[in-house]
Amino acid sequence: MKIKKILWTTDGSKESDSALRYATFIAEKLGAEILCLFVSEISFPIASLSPMPEDFIMEIVDKTEKKFENRFKRVSRRLEKRGINCSYKVVRDTTAKGIIKTAKSCDCDLIVMGKHGQGFIQRFIIGSNTSKVLKSSPVPVLCVPGRGRKIVNIVENILVPVDVSNNTDSAISSSLELAQLFNSSVVLLYVFWLNEKAYDIPPSMVQRFMNKAHKILDRKANQAKKKFLRTKKEAKLNINTQVIHGTSTSSAIREYAVKNKFDFIIMNTNDRKGLSRIILGSDAERIIREAPCPVLVVRP
Repeated sequence: MKIKKILWTTDGSKESDSALRYATFIAEKLGAEILCLFVSEISFPIASLSPMPEDFIMEIVDKTEKKFENRFKRVSRRLEKRGINCSYKVVRDTTAKGIIKTAKSCDCDLIVMGKHGQGFIQRFIIGSNTSKVLKSSPVPVLCVPGRGRKIVNIVENILVPVDVSNNTDSAISSSLELAQLFNSSVVLLYVFWLNEKAYDIPPSMVQRFMNKAHKILDRKANQAKKKFLRTKKEAKLNINTQVIHGTSTSSAIREYAVKNKFDFIIMNTNDRKGLSRIILGSDAERIIREAPCPVLVVRP
């Protein structure tokens, strides 16, 4: 997982400020640079409802963009004192498209952003812009909660939700690379999903299924560890596996993360639909929204 340039996108919110602290932490660890971005999304109200002159709207836009440029200059000076190269851009576009276009055109390796929404409906899907970026980003996206740490200087525990029926292991390999970098321990977690009919199954059979899942999870862990150590023989890895059950996968992951005080969650996501959708696809949005810590989403 090579990260040379981090795109930090902000809208001036507390979530964005929290995201900057994590972007700074990762940049220092990896020797990466940070590109600060504000996407200026211009909206013209319907004239009959709000007869506001276009010149007046553009004046507000110009002032807002100037405000972010000045802020980025202050951020750049602060980061450069810490040895981090920093640049900034202000672009005019729709928010999600502006972020994706900038990430591609500037060869960014990671997007770091807050996971808030704007409005009642959007909050139920993480945040409309965050969701759109997650679905379209060509690079990993780190979603940071608003109430993040005031000081980010350590990541001790990394949680990786895994679907044992899926062969995609990019989240596992990414977790091992970051674990070595942060000197962290990794836990691979599989949630055995129980619907309302599952309680008719004898407990012994449920346990048998969970034991089988645990064996598959252990095999995945060992394979990932061996593959990682082929190129980094001196690495010291602490990787464990855990299988739990619950009627809501996202809630089970959140409760497990809170109980065990995880600092980071790393997961894959894709667009699977139907009964085979366990912790991936749309459920990923709930996991990201409910997670008590930052969530790094990587492509399969």
